[in-house]
Amino acid sequence: MIGGIPARLPSGGNCQMRASLPPPILGDLFAESAQHVVPIAAAKGVQCMLDYRGPPIDVAGDAKELRLALHQVFSAAVEVIDRGFVFFTADIDCIGTPQCRLIVEAACTGTPVPDDVITHVLGRLQLHEKPRVEGDASAANSRAATGVCSAVGGELSFVSIPTEGMLFTLVAGMPGAVAHDVPAVDAGGARAWLISEDSITYRSLERRLQALGWSTKIFADVNAAATRLDEQPDEASRPSLVVAYESPNLALSHLRWLWSQLPASTQVVLAAQLGSASLATSEPGVEVRAWPFSPSELVRFTRQLNGEAHPPADDTMPAALTFASRRRALVVDDNLVNQIVATGLLQVLGLEVDIADDGDDAVESCLREPPDFVLMDIHMPRMDGIEATRRLRALQREGTLPRFPIVAATAGTSEAACEDVGMDGFLTKPLSVEKIGRELRRLLPR
Repeated sequence: MIGGIPARLPSGGNCQMRASLPPPILGDLFAESAQHVVPIAAAKGVQCMLDYRGPPIDVAGDAKELRLALHQVFSAAVEVIDRGFVFFTADIDCIGTPQCRLIVEAACTGTPVPDDVITHVLGRLQLHEKPRVEGDASAANSRAATGVCSAVGGELSFVSIPTEGMLFTLVAGMPGAVAHDVPAVDAGGARAWLISEDSITYRSLERRLQALGWSTKIFADVNAAATRLDEQPDEASRPSLVVAYESPNLALSHLRWLWSQLPASTQVVLAAQLGSASLATSEPGVEVRAWPFSPSELVRFTRQLNGEAHPPADDTMPAALTFASRRRALVVDDNLVNQIVATGLLQVLGLEVDIADDGDDAVESCLREPPDFVLMDIHMPRMDGIEATRRLRALQREGTLPRFPIVAATAGTSEAACEDVGMDGFLTKPLSVEKIGRELRRLLPR
């Protein structure tokens, strides 16, 4: 048992493994592994978000070890934090070789568990802690550990920085190749309605659907969606996909009623955590799937549009309708944990994100493509956030750059120092959706 979950996992997602099936897709394994830890995370007040970056990859050979490795990383990340966020990301590189390089990261922000619990988790993963450097004030209370992943080999590491967060990283080689037989899909602006009481849940799904060409609208409950239907009797304005996230106040029966009010061609899906009784229930018109959805499931929803024509969506809403309309943010920080956490939070809040490692990179990035919003760390090598802001404001005054808000994200700089160089806001670390969201609403009105 690992973190209260069986070490050897089933294939997940209501799938039965058979020899005749094609090789598993890496992105689907990634989502299935997250499905197994989401219920445990939710019970602790931890919200999970995932981002698989890269093409579909056919996993060669036996995928059991890879499933176990992903589960080890994901469950460890959930175990070391209470009441916060965990961001699971995966990058893959398979250019010119059947051997792929996989980088999996699990970044945590929120309330850490006691040190002895973290020590137990590191010991279970057979990670060896690096000794702390005496007299290094910047490393006070920080922890770092490295080792070899017992499931797939490769390097497994951990770092914890006070006020910043924690990060597990797995870097490993794996046999696989790009799945060239997977055709591209595009929803072409078809409408997808997302229903959830949890804004984090539907905004994380919103971005993934928008990347596939869906035009999205979000609702807090079924009643709000029903009201929208009454306001738009024209069938052409109805959604082609409705996804609702199961909760005590949003059950299968509510979605069944909504399905009865929709065109027959509309796909209606209930997203449920593993362990929910709804996953074993069969209802006409409503499909129940484990959360979070795999890339293949989202592609299947898109393919099932059957080539229908979709008029441009003219809805208005607090979040971006399409992927192209999402605003861009620049995160300036030299710390990888902060980069991952800030990127995840901003994506959830409806922005796409670029990264700069220091002030020099920030100025160059803004000159290449001015962002809509900058989240600026203060203490960085080469050029710190104060000097970078001073230079960006000078470029704006002379007309080289347009005006955009710059908000400080720091743990040890005075707010007055940031105001003196023209920063528009000041956030203390650790960051959260609520903190960043307040600044975005204040500085980026729709």
